[in-house]
Amino acid sequence: MKAKNADAKAAFEPVADNLYRRSGIYYGRLYVNGGTKWVSLRTKVKGVAKVELAKQMQQHYAVREAKAAAREGSASVGDLATLYLQSVDIDTELKPASKEYRHKTVKYLLRSWPELSERQPNRITETECKEWAAQYVKDFSETLYNNTVDSLRHILDLAIDQGLLNRNPAAEVSRVTVPPKKLELPSSEKFRAIIAEIRKSKQPTNQGSADLVEFMAYSGCRISEAIGVGWPDVDDQRGHIWVGPSKHDEKGRYIPILEPMRDLLNRIKATPRFFKSRTREQGGYVLSVIQCRRILTAACATVKTARITHHDLRHLFATRCIESGVDIPTVSRWLGHKDGGALAMKVYGHLRDEHSQAMAAKVTF
Repeated sequence: MKAKNADAKAAFEPVADNLYRRSGIYYGRLYVNGGTKWVSLRTKVKGVAKVELAKQMQQHYAVREAKAAAREGSASVGDLATLYLQSVDIDTELKPASKEYRHKTVKYLLRSWPELSERQPNRITETECKEWAAQYVKDFSETLYNNTVDSLRHILDLAIDQGLLNRNPAAEVSRVTVPPKKLELPSSEKFRAIIAEIRKSKQPTNQGSADLVEFMAYSGCRISEAIGVGWPDVDDQRGHIWVGPSKHDEKGRYIPILEPMRDLLNRIKATPRFFKSRTREQGGYVLSVIQCRRILTAACATVKTARITHHDLRHLFATRCIESGVDIPTVSRWLGHKDGGALAMKVYGHLRDEHSQAMAAKVTF
């Protein structure tokens, strides 16, 4: 075991103070509790590695100082914010984008309340929190406001955990209602134009990206569900696709193979796709790519239609189904909702009403 550890350490080639390289990748060397911690800087470019190492070192020492202050009972709100963000960074349940967003809320919080960082948590009052919130909500979106309030509460909860507070002064700060997002979905003609634009791209993954867009639009799958579908999950004879269990749908579900989906699957079978991941290629997955944000956004801009996201393709599926006369409870089951259609009714109920009015207009006596 010792020999193996020695070999692993020897594999790190020193480049500069605390900067090492192994297999072309740069690593930072940090010291934690008397031991060494290797941190991948995720780059093969020395200049980039140096900048990233400086950030890592700054964060590392800030966390160490914040922990020391917390142990001594002298932690400021800024110290507690540092500890909160460290807990965010090591949370394996959070996606990178979610972690980045939480960092953003703390940054905006401390920027909008400049003296907060140096304040002792037990000197902050409920009135001050409400006064800050009243101003902050005027300057930022409802979603960012609510999430920044949550970050403030989490930071002050740490003060309670450390015995620095008895009650969270931000507990009574009110959240605001987030207005529903207005769905701006492409027409059938525009959707076909988007697909055509993606497929004619010079990117090696263009066909796979277009496949992903079509698959989500024809299935209503979340992207995490879509990329998990393998060929054994596709049952042509019974006309359905099995979508396995996920954090959104614990039991999994069957979705029907609509005619556009059948055509898509036949095209994928007929022409092999380019896989960037060999593991994925050998895994028997239907789709060769796992995301297409940039190329989808670019295609929307080219065909001059509102930008749509991965999740908007799920909305597109539900909208087309309802406009075609499928009842909302059925669409809800296809989407994997377990509430009997309550959420779908809330989101898409206006479509049912519009369809009902259109049908009523055809009635004659």
